[in-house]
Amino acid sequence: MLSRTCGFVLVLIWCQGVGAYCTSDSIFKSGVENLYPAAPSNSLLTDQAAARLLYQATYGAKLSEIRRLQALGVDQWITEQINQPATLQEPCMQAILNNPEWPLYQNSRMESWFLNSAEGPDQLRQRMAFAWSEIFVVSDGASLGNEVMGLAKYYDMLAINAFGNYRDLLEDVTLNTMMGFYLGMFRNAKADPVQGTQPDENYAREVLQLFSIGLHQLNLDGTEILDLDDNPIPTYDQTTIENFARVFTGWNYAGCPEWNWLWCNPTEATVDAYAPMEPFENYHDIGAKTLLNNVQIPAGQTAYQDLTAALDNIFNHTNVPPFIAKQLIQRFVSSNPSPAYVQRVAEVFVDNGAGVRGDLAAVIRAILTDDEARNPSHLTDPAYGKLKEPLLRYLNLLRAFEARSPTGRYGNWNPEYGYLQRPLGAPSVFNFFTPGFQLPGPVRDQGLVSPEFQITSETTVISVANEMNEAINRGHHLVTHWNENMPRLQLQRELLLIDTPAALLDHLDLLLFSGQMSTQTRAVGMNLLTEINQEPAITRLASLIYVLVLSPDFVVQR
Repeated sequence: MLSRTCGFVLVLIWCQGVGAYCTSDSIFKSGVENLYPAAPSNSLLTDQAAARLLYQATYGAKLSEIRRLQALGVDQWITEQINQPATLQEPCMQAILNNPEWPLYQNSRMESWFLNSAEGPDQLRQRMAFAWSEIFVVSDGASLGNEVMGLAKYYDMLAINAFGNYRDLLEDVTLNTMMGFYLGMFRNAKADPVQGTQPDENYAREVLQLFSIGLHQLNLDGTEILDLDDNPIPTYDQTTIENFARVFTGWNYAGCPEWNWLWCNPTEATVDAYAPMEPFENYHDIGAKTLLNNVQIPAGQTAYQDLTAALDNIFNHTNVPPFIAKQLIQRFVSSNPSPAYVQRVAEVFVDNGAGVRGDLAAVIRAILTDDEARNPSHLTDPAYGKLKEPLLRYLNLLRAFEARSPTGRYGNWNPEYGYLQRPLGAPSVFNFFTPGFQLPGPVRDQGLVSPEFQITSETTVISVANEMNEAINRGHHLVTHWNENMPRLQLQRELLLIDTPAALLDHLDLLLFSGQMSTQTRAVGMNLLTEINQEPAITRLASLIYVLVLSPDFVVQR
């Protein structure tokens, strides 16, 4: 009997050492008449509306998911996704560790990430985990380069907590050893006047600036509160940072003996390097501390008592609901949500309707069901929508054409070279891009932001185009790819339509554009099919798909 060793049955077999190809293409052989099984008769969602929600909430629309969403309705589909158990990376990493023929390295983690993202049934959870990974940033590009299992478990922690409570997520992030290594809380000791040392301030600064409240005081709608001179009001100062740094002292590997603060390491039998860090009270600053809004922590508390008080202090700050709500909206729906949209979601963060603050399941439901996410009238607003991250564009492609790998593996190694992104591989704690980045020119002039454009340049446009070319023209089911582990686009359905260009473009409009292909892009596609009509069918089809996924209509999600 198969278990969920690597999260999904395709790579599951690889991780168990078999390497078989365990899928069937029979679904693609049913003929044009079954290309679109009928939508449920009682569905309130059009094909286009369903596809659009899937592009916001998953790694891309698939025909089968469009029909399932139509059958369930938006609310029930979201409920089903929230209730899906997390598809994890750790079991796959563990299976590789147990096989002496396979080394465990960061690209092992990449394979598992691509597999779970492209094929995991918990699509909304996987997207939420990816969003959290770009907020609570740790990176293998710095001190964590050799921490494959630790980073896999960190990402799994984000997936498990994706729809839990923000307060719990904040604590799990804070005590995770990967975050401890990355931002200096691991073995962060109280001040030592003899040695002339002070506590590390790094985590104290970033947990406030990037993970919770930001630099300036906010209204509930995410707009900045201004002083009498129209200047933004800081949320904290250096003294606040120093006090929080003192809170975050005295934490080390779980299971370390009390006498071995400095040299305790994962090889010791009692140590669990990946469990939440545990306190060494002798290295914790027990003095009184002043936190946000002048909240006082009394002297003499334990490390965990201080930590609990500090995280509660952050969690209850008025900035947290709009700060988190806006960033999640940016990741799923639009870079420039209206203040009203931010406020509606922030209000759900404050109270989920049952008196609970920080309910992330309620927050993501509010984001995806809001009028600004669902009402197509917003599509006419030129400021609406978002540039897709390069990795999202690639995964959209894989899912639209139900990509499969002959070996069951996903050999998508080093995606940062072409796509400028590597999950848990950002160049700094500020992620690949910042939520407030403004592209110079019309975007900045209008006071808008364009986060994903921070990793967009003439060079990256070409590199991403080259990667997409590799994925399409040399990555479909009729070619032998140089990397046998690469997923291949299954284009059997589309080949059935190659001689009916209008029907083919209608089909691709739904799959790739959720019905938003412009007349200009459609004309380009039609002209291309006409001009190369003597080429083999697969060449015409692959060329068409390649041109379409380079179009602004595909690159911008609306």
